Amino acid sequence: MQFRWAFAALMLSACAAELPLDEGDPTSPDAGEVVSPTDEDGGNSTVLTVGMTARVTADTLNLRDGVGTAANILAGMPCGASVQVVDGPSTTPTAGWWNVTYQTQTGWASGKYLIPAGLFSDGLCAGGVPSDGGAITGVTVDDIFARAKLAVGYSYYWGHGSWRADLAQLGTCVGSCPSCTHTGAFGADCSGFVAKVWQVPSPSALEVDQHPYSTANFFNDTTHWQPVPRSTLKPADAMVHRTATEGHIALVEMTGSGDPFGNIWLYEARGCATGVVHNLRAVDSTYIAIRRDGL
Repeated sequence: MQFRWAFAALMLSACAAELPLDEGDPTSPDAGEVVSPTDEDGGNSTVLTVGMTARVTADTLNLRDGVGTAANILAGMPCGASVQVVDGPSTTPTAGWWNVTYQTQTGWASGKYLIPAGLFSDGLCAGGVPSDGGAITGVTVDDIFARAKLAVGYSYYWGHGSWRADLAQLGTCVGSCPSCTHTGAFGADCSGFVAKVWQVPSPSALEVDQHPYSTANFFNDTTHWQPVPRSTLKPADAMVHRTATEGHIALVEMTGSGDPFGNIWLYEARGCATGVVHNLRAVDSTYIAIRRDGL
């Protein structure tokens, strides 16, 4: 039985343009704030408009009787639920909240976890974040690849991670990162891409820009993933390389079996000149294999 694999290799011009070791920390204000679906604090969605139908992308999004987490909860809206956008975003006390109607109730919900219905896919329902900080459950290999395929064609965007399901506003990148110039609101670098498709450290809509980790985190930490022997490589694993000054990470695609030490198919944000691509490449021995928790 013949098989294909997918993996990502490093080229110095690719994610050698990766975040330095002291950047990409989830607690850093320039790394992109990450918020649990049950702790909405706004995060204005720029693609929502009054009158449209939106879909929920959080595991459970609270519908409240006012703006802010102090307001009473009217209902819990499950991932995929449809709402009608009535008004918003509110400017007081917290930006990013939208007045929506869910079933027969009208209230307020965080725009961070609402997406226009036309951009929604089942793969966006990533599951919730455990209160004990354990593994994020509910994400499948199919979900991960559904998100990855939608990113192909988007630009390389240093320190960012977001794209749209309708392949709009692909953006451009010129130069050699980090001293590169990007145009457009969407795109991803290699670690932003993997964090988004893996939905770590928490579920987030595709168009919500987040960059919670650098390749240093993926290589050295075990927050929501663990290193695995390369001989056990399987679909939706990642291969990551890191030195003191540069690194790269890519998503492994396997449609069968093959040689995990040879050429592998991968999805990756390869670099400024190429953007997010799906390609077959060799990977050298400096890469380690990591597997997302719950897969």
